[in-house]
Amino acid sequence: MFAKKECRLVVAGGGTGGHLFPGIAIAKAFCKKQPGTRVLFIGTDRAFEKKCVTREGFAHSVAGASGIKGLGLKRKIAAALKLPLSVVGCMIKLIRFRADAVVGVGGFSSGPVILAAWLLRRPVVLHEQNSVPGIANRLSARFAKKIYLTFPGSAAWFPEEKCTLSGNPVREEILGIETGRRDAASPTLLVVGGSQGAVALNRAVTEALPRLKALGLTVIHQCGDADVERVKSCYAEAGVHGEILAFIDNMSGAYARADLVLCRAGATTLAELTAIGKGAVLVPFPHATDNHQEINARYLEDNGAARMILEADLTGDGLAALLAELLDAPEALSAMDQNAKKLGRPDASQHVADGILGLTKKTT
Repeated sequence: MFAKKECRLVVAGGGTGGHLFPGIAIAKAFCKKQPGTRVLFIGTDRAFEKKCVTREGFAHSVAGASGIKGLGLKRKIAAALKLPLSVVGCMIKLIRFRADAVVGVGGFSSGPVILAAWLLRRPVVLHEQNSVPGIANRLSARFAKKIYLTFPGSAAWFPEEKCTLSGNPVREEILGIETGRRDAASPTLLVVGGSQGAVALNRAVTEALPRLKALGLTVIHQCGDADVERVKSCYAEAGVHGEILAFIDNMSGAYARADLVLCRAGATTLAELTAIGKGAVLVPFPHATDNHQEINARYLEDNGAARMILEADLTGDGLAALLAELLDAPEALSAMDQNAKKLGRPDASQHVADGILGLTKKTT
């Protein structure tokens, strides 16, 4: 095994749940394979990220980088000028931590960590969650030994010899849930607009509530901090039973109860849906980088695992009609579940962890 008593793994990137949760899943899978491993996440200074990482018992630090996508010229120049200092700072963090390997999960904060690892000759592995890779992973590909992909089509962006189709790592607690249809007379709808909620989903759902009341459904609705009180009042006014939360901490419990999910089309959410076999109505975030959420959603819809509504076409009446159609057709829901399950790769985190372990052994 290892020449020293413990292995030290760095997870680079984060900023959103879509990057962060796969990183956590990979870290936990690696720790199971190599007991005694110490893990350090180097990412952004966002409170959400630090809370999620430290809750899992991992250390967290900040890369000190700034994103450039969508910025004006002056801010892009300022961000670029910070990069050398960020890389040096990350080199110091890696040396002090005595990192054996670095896995990049995307997001602007991963870039300087990956470059620092390459300069220090530490092995680098990347994981790409989306159908269209983000800027950070595209630029970091030249420094990586291996690149693990969620969607087959994203291989076109990377050196073919480095790519392996692994799927998107899913948290253990999600994989362990038992799903199945509940009482058809009282279905449960789960509405998730991402870790910060989604204003467009909140608006459409609240507009649809009067038409949904006749279904006798329960709605578990993650709406984000800013919209909690308004959404609660809409449910009360419509007479629909809703559990309204700014953020759902127990996502596995919410999935287990849901008969149908209404959500965005981020790669991590779709990985969770396919891993557990849960049909969904997907509303892609229209401003996602390179429109990757719509591409993600079409992949599931084309395989019969979901229905898609573009945000430009999203109305309360249209959403109510589609939800009623699906919730009144248990056979159709079951077919969507089965098709989703066929797309799932519940062993993705194990696959990536094995790859990191193999590279780490070669360096000891």
